[in-house]
Amino acid sequence: MVLLAVVSCNHPSDSCVVKGTVAGVKDGAELVLLDEWNKWKVISTTTVENGTFEFHPRISAPTHVYLYATNPEDVFANPYDGGQLKDFFLEPGTVIVDVRAEDEQDMGTGATGTVLNDAFHQILTADPDAREALWEAAIRDERTNLLALVYADDFPDDLDRAEVILGHLSPDQARTYKKCISTLRKNLVRKAEAAKRKADALEAEVSLVGQQYIDMEFPNVDDTPVRLSTVVDNPETRYVILDFWATWCLPCVESIPMLQEVYAKYHDKGLEIYSISQDSKVKDWKAFVEKNEMTWINVRAYGGQVYKDYGIEFIPSVFLIDCRTGVILVHEGHPDLNAILSGLLP
Repeated sequence: MVLLAVVSCNHPSDSCVVKGTVAGVKDGAELVLLDEWNKWKVISTTTVENGTFEFHPRISAPTHVYLYATNPEDVFANPYDGGQLKDFFLEPGTVIVDVRAEDEQDMGTGATGTVLNDAFHQILTADPDAREALWEAAIRDERTNLLALVYADDFPDDLDRAEVILGHLSPDQARTYKKCISTLRKNLVRKAEAAKRKADALEAEVSLVGQQYIDMEFPNVDDTPVRLSTVVDNPETRYVILDFWATWCLPCVESIPMLQEVYAKYHDKGLEIYSISQDSKVKDWKAFVEKNEMTWINVRAYGGQVYKDYGIEFIPSVFLIDCRTGVILVHEGHPDLNAILSGLLP
């Protein structure tokens, strides 16, 4: 499915026209624009007619919006719950929104065509290692410093850092977005409290470290079933990384370069990786694995007992199995595998 939209915002009234052509959305489906910076109010609604749509929202200042189908079932190819199609900024100018709902990574790529959207798109689609520098450059630029309202939301675990980021807003912006900033600060505190509760709960859980691994068998990218025990029992394999992940999980995707690095460094010394994807769409999962050169063992398990067996509440979840004993040595979300393996496979 491909959806192309153009958003036009014209001075002096700051009225906007949002137009788009839609493939894969049912005719008659209702679409809405939700304003994140104004208590998620509906800015405008419209319906899809003959594969097209048109909004006529009015804004008094730039704002961050989400394009949704009111009924998710009207979006035939949308892999996400809730009917969300894309998020971008309404601001004076022409915003180009290109949505490919069959691509599970596309929703998080933003839009292009205006200053804010171009900067946002560049950040979202950049290599993970380059994003922080791009964020910092954007919030220091008076043309794009409004992105601070998005960037600060990434730091519930560092409220001081969030405040420094918000400090890049101009006095006029701080006044204009006073309510939004207040809500953001409250949400950051709530997220920090929730993260602490989650960490406390995880700490209280019984770790699988020191226990025997639990066997499993799932199809790989060639649709051939691969049993974990055959990997562990391979005489040439000394350690197996068991990696629970999904293509739509950003922290999982950001961990791929690390997996590639340790696989290249330690595979010949006896390391194997057995990655279990939670993806629902087989075709997209296979394409992602191939595109990202994940040359180790990749299988797919869309739900099921294996997640209960390994106590998977969150992904990524990484385990390290000692093949000589079958014992789990590591059970973490983001272990420093380089440091661990350098001691085990010098």
